[in-house]
Amino acid sequence: MLQLNSSVKYLKTVGNRRAYYLSQLGIHTVEELIFYFPREIQDRRNLQFLAQEIQPGKKITIVGKIVASQEVSTKNNLGIFKLLIETSLAKTPLVCLVWYKKLNRRYDVFSTLKRKFSFETRGKYVVAYGKINETGFYIPEVSVEDYELIEDINEITIHTNRLVPVYSLTENLSQQWFRELMFNTLQQIQLQEYLPQKILSLENLLPINIALQNIHFPDSWQLYTEAQKRFLFEKFFLLQIAVLKTKKQLHSKQKVAKYILRRTLLTPFKERLKTLISTSEGNKSFEFTKSQVKVINELFKDLLSVYPMNRILIGDVGSGKTIVAICCMLLAVENNYQVAFMAPTEILAEQHYHNLSLYLKNLFNPITKREVKISLYLGKTPKKEKEKILSGLKNGEIDIVVGTHSLIEPKVKFKNLSLVVIDEQHRFGVIQRKKLYQKSFLPDVLIMTATPIPRSLAMTVYGELDISTLTELPPGRKPIITKVYKSIDEVYQFLLQRLQQNEKIYIVYPIIEETKLELKTLVEEYAKLSSTMFKEYPCGILHGKMKPKQKEETMLKFKAGEYKILFTTTVIEVGIDVPDATVIVINHAERYGLAQLHQLRGRVGRSDKQSYCILICEPSTEEAKKRIQIMTETNDGFKIAQTDLLLRGPGEIFGVKQHGKTKFDFTEVIKYPEILSKAHEWAKKVVFTEEFKNVNLTELYKKIQQMYSKQFDLGIVG
Repeated sequence: MLQLNSSVKYLKTVGNRRAYYLSQLGIHTVEELIFYFPREIQDRRNLQFLAQEIQPGKKITIVGKIVASQEVSTKNNLGIFKLLIETSLAKTPLVCLVWYKKLNRRYDVFSTLKRKFSFETRGKYVVAYGKINETGFYIPEVSVEDYELIEDINEITIHTNRLVPVYSLTENLSQQWFRELMFNTLQQIQLQEYLPQKILSLENLLPINIALQNIHFPDSWQLYTEAQKRFLFEKFFLLQIAVLKTKKQLHSKQKVAKYILRRTLLTPFKERLKTLISTSEGNKSFEFTKSQVKVINELFKDLLSVYPMNRILIGDVGSGKTIVAICCMLLAVENNYQVAFMAPTEILAEQHYHNLSLYLKNLFNPITKREVKISLYLGKTPKKEKEKILSGLKNGEIDIVVGTHSLIEPKVKFKNLSLVVIDEQHRFGVIQRKKLYQKSFLPDVLIMTATPIPRSLAMTVYGELDISTLTELPPGRKPIITKVYKSIDEVYQFLLQRLQQNEKIYIVYPIIEETKLELKTLVEEYAKLSSTMFKEYPCGILHGKMKPKQKEETMLKFKAGEYKILFTTTVIEVGIDVPDATVIVINHAERYGLAQLHQLRGRVGRSDKQSYCILICEPSTEEAKKRIQIMTETNDGFKIAQTDLLLRGPGEIFGVKQHGKTKFDFTEVIKYPEILSKAHEWAKKVVFTEEFKNVNLTELYKKIQQMYSKQFDLGIVG
């Protein structure tokens, strides 16, 4: 029997060269090979093949006895290999199988076919699968995609006359070779079952070896469906156990920080909000939304607990996540603890710092008998200023520090860090986040994301975290009106009207400077439009290649009204808050993903004024048309996220990097919620109850350790 951890290079026909090509698919061991599932199953079982039913273009499987072979070359350097076979069908006994290949002077492109169909094979059988060609000859012609030689008409086949697997491969590996490798390997493998027998029986799941055989070489469509169900359940079940065990472990140790709800900072902060937000948004009086109140209660309950908080706050753009986070920060600060607030980019960190400084200006803390002190620590911060901040963090003079990944530097030390807040966490690596958590012993952790995630998916992606969701926008906000145009010229008068109302405009471009692509570019269009169409209004330009100081100055000028129009790239995608910006024009909108379009749209609609999103595009593909259509139909981020997930998968949406065996197709969570729910319930029983106390789960935990140990050993966030 083969060992699962053996290198594939020792398998027959593999060797070092093919082992290298397999490694590019994430296949290094025998186990990784057998768990590399086909991308599709083709039905190549024998089809009826009567003369009157011959349809050019139709794919068929044909079985026949070899009669003769011939090689033909054409003027355009194309070679044709023909094989005449005799079938048992009365009306079309002779069929010609053909292979087309570009000829090569260095070697014979048909050497394999000539060897396989030599004179000695006359009278043997061949099974072929391919497309019927349109010919004017009496003998039908089939362009072969797959074939195999058989001694006996009843022999078991691999490539034809059955349900056949098709795999995602590199160009150096052929389907035929890989299929034979998989078939032969499966004959030599007998896995030990790792799912509990009780679950297999009650959920009617196939045992592992039967499921493996039928996911690759199914005996019927029914068995293939059952094999898919087994592995889908297993995938959900194993991940759920991993995250729930992590969650259990997190709640097994008590934190050092102890909070008392003093309200010495929280009450003045709420009064400050009434002044700031009511003035900027034109509301009569600021009040938290019902959703914010619910979430703040959930977070405070965690913070006041003896166990560390590990919670993700999911909220659509503009739903008030930052204000909720500040409430948590103030609870920590009014108990004489420190807070670290990490953002993915310097421009977003600066935005958070300015907002915090505005909200908490002159806020006096009676515990420390001084005002709440906030600092901004970035890679570009001058050396003397850095030293001052590092000293303030170490001696406890700084209450809240805002920064990027610079906060994880070893020299950044805290006197009393109790709360870590991370914005758009998927943009950070697992190790980066872990380093920040290690600045304190079991700190409370709050993750924030503006990517709206359906709850079933959040349970899977962030299962080890408690989940809070903000579902409302602040009162007075009007739904953003989204419209599609072919050119910015069509909306010129409308844009002028908005500018005359003293409102501000973003104009977004996908690329900065000229490329080979026929796209309007930021620099070119800024130079053109700021001197023609919008010459009466001050215009600014913002993009990722600018120096940090230039970017900061540009944003401050736009916010202060020195610029009325900001020409920009997607650098404004996350977190930029300019309440009187009411129009965003997105050029070449068909080039953006749905989530990105929604994030860009979220830069407007931040006051009680009516806001607009103008999509300039001419979508040519069906997928692009769907994206644009959903943008015009809804402002609901959760609906948009779900559609985006189904259209293009989660990798880009959630930044979830997947490799090898832990590869996870999160669209399955949306498509199969019932299986996910059952897997989650069984996982809870395994982790939190005594139901499986006397069951040997060694193989199950070995499998989980093997698949997820790296992810869940690395830290609190998966």
